[in-house]
Amino acid sequence: MKNIVLALLSIGVGFTVATFGLKSYSNSISGNTKTITVPKKTVIPEKEKETPISSEEETSTKTDDSSNENLMVEENTKPSYSVNAEDIQKSFENWDAYTKENIDLMSTFIPLDENDVKIEKGMFLTLLRTGAYIPVKSEKEGKVQYQLTNIEDSADSKIKKSIASKASIAYQYFKMEGKKLPEYSFIDLEGKAHNKADTKGKLLVLKCWFITCKVCVEEFPELNELVDKYKDDNIEFVSLAFDKKDELVEFLKTKEFKYPTIPEQKEYMAKKLKVKQYPTHLIVDANGVIIKMVNNVKTLTSELERIMGK
Repeated sequence: MKNIVLALLSIGVGFTVATFGLKSYSNSISGNTKTITVPKKTVIPEKEKETPISSEEETSTKTDDSSNENLMVEENTKPSYSVNAEDIQKSFENWDAYTKENIDLMSTFIPLDENDVKIEKGMFLTLLRTGAYIPVKSEKEGKVQYQLTNIEDSADSKIKKSIASKASIAYQYFKMEGKKLPEYSFIDLEGKAHNKADTKGKLLVLKCWFITCKVCVEEFPELNELVDKYKDDNIEFVSLAFDKKDELVEFLKTKEFKYPTIPEQKEYMAKKLKVKQYPTHLIVDANGVIIKMVNNVKTLTSELERIMGK
């Protein structure tokens, strides 16, 4: 009888200790877990229309606990955010102003998911194309980062459409990077030939444009500065235009443009280079491989500086 009583007491004590331990463990885990809001819609947008456009026409909640060993970050290495994600979603105007100043999906940046984990750029852009996220810019150790952030349910639907559209074009351009530049044999307005043999061993910079594209023309002065800046480097600058030779000759009498210009290249740009937006700039390495495809002179300038170390 005495042994039975002792056994029952032992079982009771063990159960109490186990229950208390399990409760304590559960509390410690819940304090270190990030709560992620899963987007309601993750449908990839339908394939975009092939109609070329100019740049001027383009219109996760979580809690953190630094005590979690896997999430601990030294104070001086934490990313520096300069914006409140909720504020920039209060209106389309807020969002548009923020993106124009801070976000360029075709530039070089570190892509992060909603948990601050680095991911592959193609995946980052694919997730943005769903319209369930926006990118928020930060800097860490002098490097630009874009992090996926859930779109608020109350956000203007135009924000979702805008980011999905931008991400779709950026994704298509990203997929061109690493591919060989399609075969070409151009004759510029001065009668000079341009082909792969001529540019072998050189860095080639291509501009895609047309006369009535306002933004394309507004870039001329800055592009001329690039030609001057890299005149002693092994770089060849060439522009491809929609327009006919006589139209370009007359137009360029009024606008200084230091790139040799190739007329009537709409089909090559649309079909071979998969250009979706104008202007578009390509940087092609000495082996004829496309290494960057961007849509404005500001990003082109920074990418050339990165590549050339200037």
